[in-house]
Amino acid sequence: SAGGARWMPDAGSAGDYAAQVLKTVGVLAPAALAEEVVFRGVPLVLLAAAFGRVPAIIVRSFVFAGMHLLNPAVSVLGITNIAAAGVFLAVAFYAPGGIWTAFGAHLGWNAAVAAADAPVSGLPFRIPLIDYAAGGPAWLTGGQFGPEGGLTVTIAITLGTLAIVRWAGRERA
Repeated sequence: SAGGARWMPDAGSAGDYAAQVLKTVGVLAPAALAEEVVFRGVPLVLLAAAFGRVPAIIVRSFVFAGMHLLNPAVSVLGITNIAAAGVFLAVAFYAPGGIWTAFGAHLGWNAAVAAADAPVSGLPFRIPLIDYAAGGPAWLTGGQFGPEGGLTVTIAITLGTLAIVRWAGRERA
């Protein structure tokens, strides 16, 4: 794995794992929906109407990243990746399905990272059965901020954004 990030066995059963992941998704879902409403939703539509879609996406992505500045173990690359995720989610917002596509992408990412027992934007989730160790260097793996703080996620977000732009373009044709 990149930079020595790895998973080790932890206490708990598969049932414990499934139950905790479901509880965690229950916590993450309202937060992801709220962030989509606040950072995409009406504010993005209004800014896009006034200044154009691309400037609105950029502004809202920086605001989205700024709201994560006080998260534990935050880094410059982590905030950069959060801004890039804001662009990805805004592109998803403008794709077929609108806010629900953005919400699904947001929740899917956060839930997958949490289910892997890794921190989500610096916020740890304790998941039984597996234990995530970030390895190093932090610029590659994200360190204690979680995968979002590392170069591997920079690449993943970039590829994801390109994929959704391509998908949305085909859906319109």
